[in-house]
Amino acid sequence: MKHSVRKVAAGLSSRVRAGCNSFAATCIAFVLVGVLSLGLTSTVNAQSNTDGYIYGSVGGAGDATVVVKNIDTGARRTATPDPRGNFRVSALPVGIYRVVLIEDGVESQAREDISVSIGSGSAVHFSSGMTDSDVIALEKFTVSGSLVSPIDVSQTTTVTIIREETIDLLPVPRTLAGVALLAPGTTQGDDDFGDFVSFGGASVAENAYFINGFNVTNFRNGLGGSTVPFEFYKEFQVMTGGYGAEFGRSTGGVVNTVTKRGSNNWEFGGNVYYEPDALAAQLRSEFWDGQRLENNEHDYEESFIQNVYLSGPIIKDHLFFYGIYQTRDNSSKFATESSYYTDQSEDPFWGLKVDWQIVDSQKLEFTAFSDKRETIRNRWLYDNSPNAESRTAYVGESTFKRGGKNYIGRYTGLFFDDRLMLSALYGEGTYDRTDEGAGDTHPYLVESRNPPTRVIGFSTAATPGIMTDTRKAFRFDGEFTVWNHRLRFGYDTEKNTSTDKIEYSGGVYYRYYNVPGSGVVNGATVPAGATEYVRERHYENGGNFTVESTALYVEDTFKLMDDRLLITAGVRSESFDNLNAQDASFIKVDNQIAPRLAAAFDLKGDGKSKITANYGRYFLPIASNTNVRLAGAELFTEDYYVLTSVDGNFLPTKGAKLGGQVVFSDGKVKDTLSIVDADISPMYQDEFILAYQTAVGQNWSVGVRGIYRDLGSTIEDVAIDAALNKYAASKGYDTQYGFDAHGFDYYVLTNPGNPMTVSIDFGSGTAEKVTLPAADLGYPESVRKYYALELFAERLWDGKWYGSFNYTWSHSYGNNEGYVRSDNAQDDAGLTTLFDQPGLLDGGFGDLPNDRRHSFKIFGAYKLTEEIQVGANVLVESGRPINGFGVHPTDLFAQAYGAESFFINGELAPRGSLGRTPWTHRLDLSLKYKPDFAWVKNRLTLGLDVFNVFNTDIVREVYEIAEFDIGDPDPEFGSPTARQTPRYIRISAEFAF
Repeated sequence: MKHSVRKVAAGLSSRVRAGCNSFAATCIAFVLVGVLSLGLTSTVNAQSNTDGYIYGSVGGAGDATVVVKNIDTGARRTATPDPRGNFRVSALPVGIYRVVLIEDGVESQAREDISVSIGSGSAVHFSSGMTDSDVIALEKFTVSGSLVSPIDVSQTTTVTIIREETIDLLPVPRTLAGVALLAPGTTQGDDDFGDFVSFGGASVAENAYFINGFNVTNFRNGLGGSTVPFEFYKEFQVMTGGYGAEFGRSTGGVVNTVTKRGSNNWEFGGNVYYEPDALAAQLRSEFWDGQRLENNEHDYEESFIQNVYLSGPIIKDHLFFYGIYQTRDNSSKFATESSYYTDQSEDPFWGLKVDWQIVDSQKLEFTAFSDKRETIRNRWLYDNSPNAESRTAYVGESTFKRGGKNYIGRYTGLFFDDRLMLSALYGEGTYDRTDEGAGDTHPYLVESRNPPTRVIGFSTAATPGIMTDTRKAFRFDGEFTVWNHRLRFGYDTEKNTSTDKIEYSGGVYYRYYNVPGSGVVNGATVPAGATEYVRERHYENGGNFTVESTALYVEDTFKLMDDRLLITAGVRSESFDNLNAQDASFIKVDNQIAPRLAAAFDLKGDGKSKITANYGRYFLPIASNTNVRLAGAELFTEDYYVLTSVDGNFLPTKGAKLGGQVVFSDGKVKDTLSIVDADISPMYQDEFILAYQTAVGQNWSVGVRGIYRDLGSTIEDVAIDAALNKYAASKGYDTQYGFDAHGFDYYVLTNPGNPMTVSIDFGSGTAEKVTLPAADLGYPESVRKYYALELFAERLWDGKWYGSFNYTWSHSYGNNEGYVRSDNAQDDAGLTTLFDQPGLLDGGFGDLPNDRRHSFKIFGAYKLTEEIQVGANVLVESGRPINGFGVHPTDLFAQAYGAESFFINGELAPRGSLGRTPWTHRLDLSLKYKPDFAWVKNRLTLGLDVFNVFNTDIVREVYEIAEFDIGDPDPEFGSPTARQTPRYIRISAEFAF
């Protein structure tokens, strides 16, 4: 997808950097709650991050046993019903099962094709005193034999299960974002961050992603993570809230996935997906006030993907494998007003899943995959004059490396008649983020003197360098059935390391401006006759930076009131330790207690309706980006000069210097005590959910859900210049910060709105511990609140048709979007410019960027004939709030940031007060043809998907910088920076043996 160079450049114009004892006591309290109710309940749900379970009743049968058999692998599990006739079989891999009731040694009843989904329960009830029609009617609602999760009275989590078969029914982009957007309460994030989704009003960087139990989330800034092709995925569990103590490190949502695995049947096949540019619509060029701002006339994008897979038994009933190999040929071309680019990527993907069912109660799993890829970009200078429209000088080639390799091993064992389950996982993953190119010796140049703002010159990347991330993770989970309770417990730890060696291209970044009407730049009066100036920035950083995260959890689940009331009481303790470039801890937070409480009430005791309630606290770790930017040997300076001329290579001739040098970072690893608030708390969010769901008729379920989220604490770096100056004056110190000869701002990591304790050297050579009151610091508390009401209905797939509808009314408001900032496209997680100066928060309270008040989602499929099937996917959303950023009229510290304040022409323009972007609507359609003749029957599938059928190109985002300076408006303000993706077509063919 093409991004607006104007908005990227606008983002660059901002500052680029931008207890065990307490846990044990809490655990004991929860266990005591469980012990006090022993003997009152039956065995019940426990959530797993890769497996599911089957539960139910045998209708009071006497000498009974329940046998569960995996249809694909032959694995068998046996359960003995309790005295009340209830049974449960846990730790079942996702798949299809046959469930048999054995009475007095004889098979008396059987249930076929019971589908088990990830982290969910499938109910199977055997009749006793029931007619066969009663049993069939009951299981219509409680057995997961459909393609979407039905009502599951053993669950309290707000979850959407999307299976491989569901994706095959629908016209859905083959991305995690495409899947997540099917769930209620999710919205598409801003284009500048990529293809990511906001969950429940949180920023797009606050989600967690798992593959086969292994956390693959991007720990550098939270934006996405490792991915695998859709042909490798088996099932998706999209958790939008209310998840248990097993999951953490997320204040948004969780996308939990499992991959395919081998079986006793040999399977071989392949497919192709082709998205031709010739059949795609053209994104319109952007004109504003008679000026062309974006040139999309030469856009070209084409994708051709091929997959082959092979799976089967190495040893029947015991050892299985699934392997996949994908070739990817993606190419694109696009032009800006000053450059022409071509991108090409052809790197293959490979994946392997091996399962060893040693015995029915013991298994080992191994997953390996490589999503390494390189995009080769060529750049030319571009003549954008109307009669030319052509490439000119060739600039050079760049290579963007992404992805890496992941290895995951897992053991699961059952002991003591399946009363104890133990699981251990170890995984390692790498991810390359390196950018390098032929133009890396040339300065990075941005032209802002005449619209549109654009990149010029011969650089091939803004900040080239080597960037890699490595994750090493271990987790241990257990589940123990004692009397009538199911106790769950676990421990997990991650050691995540980011390696950096980056700088501005050519070691310097120049940006050209017109002198504002005030004639003042960087606090200095521009000499008479000068009309233009240049901002010069230098940035470099490097080192290894580690984040160590650990967590412990315990959870008890039990039932009351004749098994109709399900209670889950859990607690999670999380600790985070961020290390600087010298491998010393610079911020460490221990034993953050996160309670998780939930209840589900089966209204009639028949599994057809339930009320659920949830409360949870969720913590978010500090991104490794914070280590890199704040705790590294970062050098970041800024100078201003009169611009005398620009030569043929677009380089400046500098005149008189304007003001002093601004030093954001001086290139030294800072003393921890001087850059981190000694009383800092981690980022966390509290969540409350109340929901009702019921079955209607034989195929439908409907429900309503209310959600409230409150961001309790945020970590950000704040400038403390004003407070330090006041403190220094009170002590008679001859030291000032911000606008004196020293010329640098002092930033500290803290919780905005709270007092701060930090050690400062005021020139004596000895650091002094200083407590700065919140009033002197001048920052408001960080606020983000989210309210939502969700209505949803779905019709289960019956072989003929399937449908789902959900509507969400939501309101996300406050003064802080979260981890990243959509306002200026800043992905410096935890280090955005928002809280850099108190004046930047004036007028900053209002509707937040992910506040799309209304969202309608309708999708489904219909089988026209035995050979032809159609699908549809409709998304209608209201627009997002519009801001206007200008220069603060009175706060000198905030003025230094330029157009970053909620002011226009000296007048307050509060957050989100300038209207909203239009409503967007999109219709996607699909057609599947499965020939029903000869040897291709049940083997060949031909598909055609059309996305954005009516080619709507409604504006999704606008340019929000209102002025260069007070009284000097930016003519691009309000112009479109992102529209809906134009219509495109995907052609597919799949053949399976």
